[in-house]
Formats: sequence, structure tokens, C-alpha cells
Amino acid sequence: MKRPLSLVTFCLLVLFNMQTSYANFFQNLEIFRAKNTIRNIAYGPNTLQKLDLYLPQSNLPNQKLAPILMIVHGGAWSIGDKSHQGLIQHKATYWNQQGWVVISVNYRLVPKVTVQQQTQDIADALNFVQKNASNWQADSHKIMIMGHSAGAHLVTLLSTHPEWISNFPKPWKATISLDSAAYDIETIMSNQHAQFYDRVFGSSKENWRLVSPKVQLKHSSPAFLAVCSTIRPDQPCIQAHSFIQQAKALGASTAYLPLPLSHAEINRNLGQDNDYTRQVDQFMQQNVK
Repeated sequence: MKRPLSLVTFCLLVLFNMQTSYANFFQNLEIFRAKNTIRNIAYGPNTLQKLDLYLPQSNLPNQKLAPILMIVHGGAWSIGDKSHQGLIQHKATYWNQQGWVVISVNYRLVPKVTVQQQTQDIADALNFVQKNASNWQADSHKIMIMGHSAGAHLVTLLSTHPEWISNFPKPWKATISLDSAAYDIETIMSNQHAQFYDRVFGSSKENWRLVSPKVQLKHSSPAFLAVCSTIRPDQPCIQAHSFIQQAKALGASTAYLPLPLSHAEINRNLGQDNDYTRQVDQFMQQNVK
């Protein structure tokens, strides 16, 4: 004889079915959204040299071609991925709604490659985007690049126009650095520092200088926004402010945005409905013209 279901068991079954229905609903939403997403477009021969393309439903009013936001993930130069939700979810949704094409880039990782090679990957990805923008109804002359953490270091370093980059991309509108703590590599490595930096930057002082944005910045750069956390114990805002002052003295249009947010919050909160997003968007709108 079958025993009747207890009230608790019945409630659990109802909850499970509701959760399954909600999951299917959101999966369907993701499938719908994927119609405007093209994943794993190769910009180079390596399996990590790929990018994801997030297309807006429609371009901005009275604008034939959309501007482009190219995003570079972080991960201590050795981990991370272009599809990480904290990196791309809110940013792609928000700026797609503003009529932007959003691109998220993967690149080769330490220790298999050097930081110089990673920066070259970002340059190659940007070259690819500039050459193919018209295929996505986008404007190759209206590109901004954004990076978080290690990705912020890489886009900042590229913005200084290092002489060792081959086939340097055409000019882009602006660079947005999200909480980099690696503007002055030479000083960092000459003092007490996180152990993983040794694996990333090595022991050569000459190499430190080659991958240090502060050292490499010798000419005017694209417009530059430095976002930094005021609550991190390593005080990245000190380096960020110094770099901003240096870039401004060389003629660049700069903005400095210190925030009482954690390193992770600076990444995942951008694109959500908050003043932080609106301040970054204002910088972008002012410099995309």
C-alpha cells in the first residue's frame, strides 16, 4: 500500500517543479539573447585567441554605425575567461541597450606566454575588431577598450604605445582601467609585493620597465579613465592617480574615479543601475564623439 505524501514532501515537490519551470524560462531567455551573440571568433591561431561579440538589438537613433566597447578580463595574468558573468553580463546588457557593440576578449595566459605577448594579443584583437567592424554595422573609428585587474594593466600598457608592439592598431577613442594595481611595475617589484608577481614579471629590471605603464608612457595616449578601489589594502588609487597626472601632463584627456567598492565589485557592479555605471557611461559618451 502506497503511503500518502507528507505535507513537507509535497511542498518540496512543488518547489522543485517551480524552480525547474523558472530555470527553463531563463534558459529560453538566454537562447533568445544568444541570437545577438556570436561566440569564439578567432583573431589568432591559438585556441585562446578568441573573442565573443554581443550585438545590440538596434543601433542608436540617427546613427548608421554603432560604437564598440572591447573588454579584457582579469585573473592575475594567468586565469580568467571572456565569458565570466561578473565580467560581461551587466556590461553587455547595459551598453547593448545604449546601442554599443560589446566585445569580450580572451588572450594567452602566463606562464605559457609573457606579459608582452599578452599585450600583443590585445593589440591583435583590436586590429581584428577595427578591420571587421563594418561587418557588425559598427564604427571602427569609435572604439573604446576596457579591462579589469590584470586586463586593466594590459589595456593601459597598450595605451602607452610600447615600441615592442608589432602592427600597432589604429588610434582608438579611449581606455578604461578598472582597478589596476600595476601601473608602476618597477616600483612594485623593487619593494615587498605579492608572490605571484614574481611568476608574472620575473626578476629582470629591464623587463619590469618594458611592462610598466608608468615607464612606457612617453607620449599622449587615448582618453583615459582610471577607476580604483579606495578600500583595498594595497591602495591602488595612489598609482592610478599618479598615472592620470602623468598622462594629463602629456596632453591626454583623463578622468579619475575612486570608489568605496571592492576589487570584485568594481568589476561586477559596472553595468548595473547605479551612479558608478552612469559616471563611466558619461565618460564614454563624452569621448566617443
